[in-house]
Amino acid sequence: MNCFSLTLQGDVGILEFNTPNSSANILSRDALFELDQQLDQIAELTNIKTLLIASGKDSIFIAGADIKEIESLVDSKEASKMADVGKQIFDKLERLPQLTVAVINGACVGGGYELALACDHRVAGFADCIKIGLPEVKLGILPGFGGCIRLPKLVGIAKALSIILPGKLLDSRRALKMGLVDRLFYDPILVEQAKTFASEVLAKREVVRRPKRTPLQKLLEGNPLGRKLLFRQARKNVLKSTSGHYPAPLVAIDTIEKMVGKSHQEASQIESAALGELAVSGISKNLVQVFYLDEAYKKRTWTDVTRTPNKVKKVGVVGAGVMGGGIAQLLSKHGVVCRVKDLNQQALALALKTAKDVYAYQVKSRRMKQGQVDAKMSLISPTTTYCGFENVDVVVEAVVERMEVKKQVFQELDQVVAPDACLFTNTSSLRVTEMADSTGRPDKVCGFHFFNPVHRMPLLEIVKTEKTSDQTIATAVSFARQLGKMPIVVKDKEGFIVNRILLPYMNEAAYLLEEGIAPQRLDNIAKSFGMPMGPLELADEVGIDVGYHVARILENAYGPRMKVAATLERIHEAGFFGKKSGQGFYIHKGNQKSVNKKILNHRVHELSVENDEQITKRLIYIMINEASRCLEEGVADSAATIDVGMIYGTGFPPFRGGLLKYADKIGAKNIVADLRDFQNKFDELRFEPSPLLLTLADSSASFYERPKST
Repeated sequence: MNCFSLTLQGDVGILEFNTPNSSANILSRDALFELDQQLDQIAELTNIKTLLIASGKDSIFIAGADIKEIESLVDSKEASKMADVGKQIFDKLERLPQLTVAVINGACVGGGYELALACDHRVAGFADCIKIGLPEVKLGILPGFGGCIRLPKLVGIAKALSIILPGKLLDSRRALKMGLVDRLFYDPILVEQAKTFASEVLAKREVVRRPKRTPLQKLLEGNPLGRKLLFRQARKNVLKSTSGHYPAPLVAIDTIEKMVGKSHQEASQIESAALGELAVSGISKNLVQVFYLDEAYKKRTWTDVTRTPNKVKKVGVVGAGVMGGGIAQLLSKHGVVCRVKDLNQQALALALKTAKDVYAYQVKSRRMKQGQVDAKMSLISPTTTYCGFENVDVVVEAVVERMEVKKQVFQELDQVVAPDACLFTNTSSLRVTEMADSTGRPDKVCGFHFFNPVHRMPLLEIVKTEKTSDQTIATAVSFARQLGKMPIVVKDKEGFIVNRILLPYMNEAAYLLEEGIAPQRLDNIAKSFGMPMGPLELADEVGIDVGYHVARILENAYGPRMKVAATLERIHEAGFFGKKSGQGFYIHKGNQKSVNKKILNHRVHELSVENDEQITKRLIYIMINEASRCLEEGVADSAATIDVGMIYGTGFPPFRGGLLKYADKIGAKNIVADLRDFQNKFDELRFEPSPLLLTLADSSASFYERPKST
């Protein structure tokens, strides 16, 4: 395959990794075999004193092991053997007589960083494309090429756990601070500076001093009792953040703990055995599928437009407040000049406060300095008029979710902004077509639905009407990625994908509450399934007034099967709007919450003695049924698009592979049978199986086998 080439420059050898016909360097079986042969030859070269391992790619060092090979593993012993092979090769690299330096010019992750750890030293550039770390837990496995062995030795157990357990990737500056690399050099002369660095080390004129461990770290890591406390706290933190749904971080903790005091060979066996068990698990297979979705949808074009859209430089935001402020902060973070317009100074002040609060947290957590924040905030300017909107590239409308108000805003914008400017609406549920038709440029209008909080939620729904041009969609998709979001394009129908699927789930929780199921039990059942928060907690977080308003829009659009639960209506009428009002399904006091006993008076009847499994099915299957309708109506073009939307827009548990991937595992026939049972017991219309679901049940087919809609 010829992935590696060795060049000699005096007493320096440069081993360049450059996978042919690929944008990335991957440590496949073939690449590892070739590396093994190269190392054997290099070990015999007595004329070279230094070996630099570099990349022939512009922004990639090594992107890790071959995911397809990991996915294909079905036997734990075979998986362990694969890890052993990788470790043996990296051990050979570590034993080379030459001084070895990994020259990191781009992404250096997973097996790529494990290779770098086997070198004597690691240097990197400053480029934004440089990301360093061990993200294997995100695939349901752990670092299996020696990462669990070498990283704790390099930076200490506590720091190693802080990197391995969340699978975090660091930029080069943070990597240097953490001790993951030894030096940073300017990118254009990185290789030359690495050569100089190596020669200085050999001449003992350069002494590499890595970050010192604090007295507390030494105390914890240097004795059995301290290590026991450290590992116990690590397990507690993982369980708190994952609720135990993801075994890989817990196995990583156990693995690293077992390695303490063991020889390198014994530690290697422990690591390989752990990897073998994890790699063949169903959770790992699901997370690998989510990884594929992530990679595919990051790059998906969505249109046939070949011309690269221009980068958006100036944006107008109409509608201040929390959402407008969140959008303004995101725009400024990415260097986009932002003009925020609202009717009064009070709303504008709230928008600026929202943006400042997000940045304040960045300063507090030391991710930004105050000077950087001031520079970013200077990109946001408030106004009560449309002054400054004449030369914007894009307008994002984020006013109240009322069609008549939005149409009025679009009519005004159409008269103010440049003829080639695009008009985007942040509507969460209303038909975009009606807004577009109020302008003279319906081809330049689309939905641009952010999720709250804007700075955290990765999904962005782009809504295409029948009149939206491909060029506008191309601009919207490019702009979403410019802002660091994951875009999906959907057709224009009330609720689009995420809210149309999520609201029935929240509404069903209200029906279950009516039937006597306790709020905490409902929420705990949903979290046990893997949802990030329960449906009633979510309703309080979003705002019951907001959720109720959207639920009404969906009921008007889709009829009795979307009928809003009576208890939700009563709670809304009582003025319990959730966390923002202090009362919703729960009473909120600071970070504490307790059940709002007043809502128990709003129950309609007490009849339910359902078990947890049936409650789970009612909550999840009603989402699957609505997702099926989105597919059959062409609102989403594929099961994959729905799964991306639900994972990134609602936090649907990735370890289950996605909503419709999970449905395929259960089987359409089994889901239909349960929905029929729910029709008989509870509501004939609410649980009526969709035509597509019935078709899949009859044919024993799956959502993922169904071809994409055009």
